[in-house]
Amino acid sequence: MKKIVLSIMAAALLASGSFAQTVKLPAPQKTGGKSINETLTVRESRNEFSNKMLSKQDLSNLLYAAIGVNRENGKLTSPTASNKQEIRIFVFTAEGVSEYLNNENGLRPVAKGDHRGIVAGRQDWVKAAPVVLVLVADGDKFGRVDERSKTMMAVDAGIVSENINLFCAGNGLATRPRASMDAEAISTLLGLTENQYPIMNNPVGYQK
Repeated sequence: MKKIVLSIMAAALLASGSFAQTVKLPAPQKTGGKSINETLTVRESRNEFSNKMLSKQDLSNLLYAAIGVNRENGKLTSPTASNKQEIRIFVFTAEGVSEYLNNENGLRPVAKGDHRGIVAGRQDWVKAAPVVLVLVADGDKFGRVDERSKTMMAVDAGIVSENINLFCAGNGLATRPRASMDAEAISTLLGLTENQYPIMNNPVGYQK
């Protein structure tokens, strides 16, 4: 029943246009942070976070590192199979959920309210992260959803997650890559099709 209600609410909000306007992020900073060798030396998974919300600049830098457009030909910071660019990122915070639109460097609001709990599952520490990034593999965008395609989309999601991990390590942020989450509830909330599915997530915050 709860999932049905969430689905109805999400559909109503999208239909009303309440979440149509994209929120522009600051241009990502492309310098700074530790060198790649220093970053590899200090990289570790962390599950404790400061309760301070990420600044818009740091969020922009983080999302750019994950799947930002870094060339005039439209290719990204993270490679994908046949350049399908099928990995989508949804940003969960205490205020709501938005999708990162890399071509616009902006956030498209999807749902209001704090839904980090459905990403956390039974690991309550996830809800302490001010930002939780959910990586969705879009089989509709990939073009097919056979077993080989699912494998390649999983690989691509892992690459995006590693970009997030390395950016955090090099810029004083804490994160931990995860696959645990209530994928069905997330799919309902986001209005995903059967060929679009949550595959990984990274809770992110400043180091405690």
